[in-house]
Amino acid sequence: MASITDSPISKLEEDYLRIEKYAISLSKFIQQSDTPITIGLQGEWGTGKTSLMSLLLEQFNDKENRNEIASSWVNTWEYSMFKGAKETTPSVLKGMLDKLKDSCKERNVWTLKDDAKSTFNKAGKFLSGIANQVVANQTGINIKDAVDSNSDSYVAEIAEVKKMISQLIQDLINDEKNPVKKVVFFVDDLDRILPSDAVEVLESLKNIFDIPNCVFILAIDYDVVVKGLESKFGPKTKENEREFRSFFDKIIQVPFTMPVGAYDISSFLKNKLAELNVEVNDEEVTQITKIVGYTVGNNPRSLKRYLNTFSLIKIIVLDDDEIDDENDVNKIILFATLGIQISYPEIFRLLTQNPNYLDWNKEFGNKINVDLDEIIEEIQKVGESELTDEPWEQLIWGVCQKDPFLKVKAYNILELFNFLREIYENDKESLHEQLSSVLEFAAITNVDDDLATKQVANKAYTRTYYEGIDGYFLDNKNNKMFTNEYISLLQTIDKKIKEIYSDEISLGHILVDYSKSGGLVFNWKKKSGGKFFQIRIGKTESFLDAPKKIFLQCYVYKSSPNYQHAEILKLIPAQSLHSSWMFYCVIRNIEDFDILLKSELIDKGIECMEKNIKYSQPNLKTNKELKPIFIEDIRKIRDQNFEF
Repeated sequence: MASITDSPISKLEEDYLRIEKYAISLSKFIQQSDTPITIGLQGEWGTGKTSLMSLLLEQFNDKENRNEIASSWVNTWEYSMFKGAKETTPSVLKGMLDKLKDSCKERNVWTLKDDAKSTFNKAGKFLSGIANQVVANQTGINIKDAVDSNSDSYVAEIAEVKKMISQLIQDLINDEKNPVKKVVFFVDDLDRILPSDAVEVLESLKNIFDIPNCVFILAIDYDVVVKGLESKFGPKTKENEREFRSFFDKIIQVPFTMPVGAYDISSFLKNKLAELNVEVNDEEVTQITKIVGYTVGNNPRSLKRYLNTFSLIKIIVLDDDEIDDENDVNKIILFATLGIQISYPEIFRLLTQNPNYLDWNKEFGNKINVDLDEIIEEIQKVGESELTDEPWEQLIWGVCQKDPFLKVKAYNILELFNFLREIYENDKESLHEQLSSVLEFAAITNVDDDLATKQVANKAYTRTYYEGIDGYFLDNKNNKMFTNEYISLLQTIDKKIKEIYSDEISLGHILVDYSKSGGLVFNWKKKSGGKFFQIRIGKTESFLDAPKKIFLQCYVYKSSPNYQHAEILKLIPAQSLHSSWMFYCVIRNIEDFDILLKSELIDKGIECMEKNIKYSQPNLKTNKELKPIFIEDIRKIRDQNFEF
């Protein structure tokens, strides 16, 4: 699966956030409560209000309750499309009755008559008739021909609407053939309609919230109500805050704030990443959970958007010709960089200008029009901390003070950047190298009109190939691994291998390319999927228990499933971590390369590719599966006293 749908959960098995206990408690409260009562599930957009209501509905539909509690679920947003608030209210009311009937019939507890004279049909016709009329004021509705054409025209107060609905509920509950004792109305998506319309709908609906034997559960965002009331009370201030709260309190008897802080985010992330086919171990789940806490927070909808963005970028990385191994791009760094891009675009812009954030200093501050000396003075006034004692931290803190949102999040941002440094155990060079490699990919999904950020994003769509090996060296001139010794060695190998295969190259059978991260690559007849030989400057893998050294990493297309070849053991041959059909070895000098040439493994690789033979490790596709084989290959060779 490449993406996660933005749908609320509908059953307990999908409850990765572990909110079941709240659903059980609310369910018990509702069952034991006197009626009428109105419960408000409060939370901002995407915090899981609909999911919690779904779990409540599941509780009411279990064997113990399904016949005693009737339910009705309406999405107000659906009834508001192409309508104003005054047309929406009667549509919602009719929807509440229709859904109640459907739900009861589904459970065989609808015992009311369905003829034209029944209370239900009268109420339905009445509400259908006024759906397109005008609500005169908060206490009454002007109607014209609200019932069938044979009825007299009249003006009905909202009390008439309430009376009809109340009578219908009582008829249902009082029917001896019916076990229903209580009706629960779920009113969802109030925060998806215009704030002013949401307030008008609430004001109209509150008139029916005191119908006996009824429980009304509203999914609502208090901030939406506040915005809707601004036309009435003006912008919210400390002086008029009581008026806003009073409106809310008159409607809601029991407020329940979504327990976002108590969500099991680790469980959610682990399961959702598995759905996206992203392999993570427990340590990585812990790291990703921390990053989420520092960036988008625990909002489930924001998390799904975050994960879908991450999944898209991972696919782009895998399809990128310059990335020889998806693990060349650290998933934790990529995830963190995306979190910064989504949550803190201003800070992301700074990274695009200079990813070496641990080196940000006064000079960089001047470049971004931030005076480091002034920032230090401000920090001294508010009190220094271990998060603001380095120049780069002080610059981030200073930038955050200019924006109200970033000001609140300043220490979250600083903790995130320090956390990334901890992951790399203060290996500044490796951290900055990884940040540089992921920034151009993270910028692809950035919604920003900043020119510098757009330029970074454009790099991800541009393959950086060079006319010759010198371009590869020039673009990596600041990389400390590119020593004169290995530059000279790679130049010699480049020249030598071109001489060996000069005929095939001139005939176009072998295509040679040089890329930013790929180094020197030889392809058989096609660039995409034709690589049979690659060599580039690299170093010992960090996870190996071996001295960390620089050498040339060499990859050859497999011509055998076995690489314990006696004549090349000195080259430390092993199953490649790049793919299950590539062979890996190290080249430290020209003698090592001559050993590889004499083994004829390159020629045999070409032969296998020409015959479409692929010797891949059986049932192995991922780096996680290949890594243990790689480590074991290296161990066997080192046990024979061959060292790096």
